[in-house]
Amino acid sequence: MTPPKEPPLRAADTVYVTLRSRILRNQLSGGSQLLEDAIAADLGLSRTPVREALARLESEGLVEPIPRHGYRVIPITMEDIREIYQVLSPLETVAAELLAQKKPNSAEVKALQETVDKMAAALKADDLDAWADADEMFHARLVDFCGNRRLAKVAHLLFAQSHRVRLFTLHLRDKPLSSVANHGALVDAIRKGRPDLARQIHAGQRDNWTVTMAQLLERLKIHQL
Repeated sequence: MTPPKEPPLRAADTVYVTLRSRILRNQLSGGSQLLEDAIAADLGLSRTPVREALARLESEGLVEPIPRHGYRVIPITMEDIREIYQVLSPLETVAAELLAQKKPNSAEVKALQETVDKMAAALKADDLDAWADADEMFHARLVDFCGNRRLAKVAHLLFAQSHRVRLFTLHLRDKPLSSVANHGALVDAIRKGRPDLARQIHAGQRDNWTVTMAQLLERLKIHQL
């Protein structure tokens, strides 16, 4: 039997995906102005799907309306980064603990291990962009699988903002060789049903990450993205 085809993206979804990608990859940096007419002309669409996509991006905290001047990409400051990780790190740590408590969790473990394998393959190929994509998928699956929908919803809002920082620094920091080992250890703790160990591993990993990012941006004298 031929598998069903994926439904085509709606125009608003296309605009949303395009703009979101440009923002997260810092192709549209903080403070960039977004005009409905210009975006519609660029993408060959009407203003209606552009307006819908911008409203969706606003709900994610990526853009904000400017009266009579469209929207602008919200800058991320050092203080924003600290606040984001002060909330995101505990959320992900709880997600790891909940997933380790979940029985059975073999399907979730398999899906997480797949992303770890993709991270390892990407680093072996010196493809940092592919590593970042796999790492993003790992964290998304971690919160999605934990069984707490409210936790996952809040985490995804913060992912959208934190991802800008991760991609900006991707080629400015040391190759993330320890990431595969750390993520693999977390998956193993979840597989073995050890919530305390899962919490310990992920909390330590997130704390180290936060310190590393702050030190890097400070050294580069980058005060906002």
